[in-house]
Amino acid sequence: MKILFLLSLSFGVSLLTSCSSAPTSSFIVTKATLLKMKEPLSIGKTASDQQLFLGGFSGLMLKETPNKDVMIFETITDRGPNGNLTINKERPFLLPEFSPQIPTLKVNLKDNNFEVVNILKLQKKNGKPLTGLPNQRHEESPIDVMGFMYSLDPDGIDSEALVSDDEGGYWVGEEYSPSLVHFDRHGKMIRRLTPYNELPKMYSERKTNRGFEGIAKDKNKIFGFLQSPLPMDQDFARIVEVDLETMKTSGEYYYKFEKNTDKIGDAISLGNNKFLVIEQNGKKGIESLKFIYKITLNGTDNLVKKELLVDLGTTPFKSLDKVEGIAVIDSHRIALVNDNDFQINGATDTKTGLTPLNTDPNEMLILEFSQEINK
Repeated sequence: MKILFLLSLSFGVSLLTSCSSAPTSSFIVTKATLLKMKEPLSIGKTASDQQLFLGGFSGLMLKETPNKDVMIFETITDRGPNGNLTINKERPFLLPEFSPQIPTLKVNLKDNNFEVVNILKLQKKNGKPLTGLPNQRHEESPIDVMGFMYSLDPDGIDSEALVSDDEGGYWVGEEYSPSLVHFDRHGKMIRRLTPYNELPKMYSERKTNRGFEGIAKDKNKIFGFLQSPLPMDQDFARIVEVDLETMKTSGEYYYKFEKNTDKIGDAISLGNNKFLVIEQNGKKGIESLKFIYKITLNGTDNLVKKELLVDLGTTPFKSLDKVEGIAVIDSHRIALVNDNDFQINGATDTKTGLTPLNTDPNEMLILEFSQEINK
């Protein structure tokens, strides 16, 4: 895990999609740089004495670029390391005390690595540590690695997306409610926007673990991107627009998926109602489909206009199952991070308390385009 490397590829032609039925892009990638995290960061041991490491990165945003060789990003973890859902709808939480957190990542292009340089753990409104435990049992009940039931956490969140509030704090998209949650610069929760209140009530019917996977801010509006279609929808995911002055839903848009994809991985604003969106199918290897689309939102209650930016199947991220963070570096470059699920690799055996683990690293991919991507 301490091996560092960077892969740079130069392309002289436009990237093509990995299958003939998929759309092609007019954008040209001139350089793709793959980096792995410098070294694993321990987050503790399970009750069965398994060592776990930081992962589950599910969002990304650029914080600053001190010089041409260094970039500082912030990412967010999901709810924490958890095992597969059992037939009894029980979910093993390997570290139930884990607080969803915002790691700061330092990328050093000269040394060809990135590392975690700070951790901001999220807090409840009362200042107590926030957890990733479910807040209701109708979908899944939290258990420990030996199968004993945990209490619910009414404030628990499954964080999946991150954007700056432009005042030092953060807006977070999460999957449980689903909700859009505002935190101050210290990671303390300020308010939570939920269905039946500020958000459309039908969003509460989202599929299990398919709530807000992307979040973006454009001027005085926040946009929440549902990961997948609602049960009553067929092949499109909904995007909600919230006016930050009134804290009410001010619009809704419809993102239509391409054939054989059904998940949004993340989204980011380019300004002027334009966004980049990761679209994927959540599969590994040769079955993996992952694209980045440039979309435009015109008016309200419209099907969004899509333009393919890049097929990630033609990049070093081609075989990953989850790409869940995207950030714009400048007019020609973007950065992506993967979600390695804290290296969880299968179902927890509640007789032994052991969970299969793998060595999948946290990775980042920087893509450079010949054209300006924000026009």
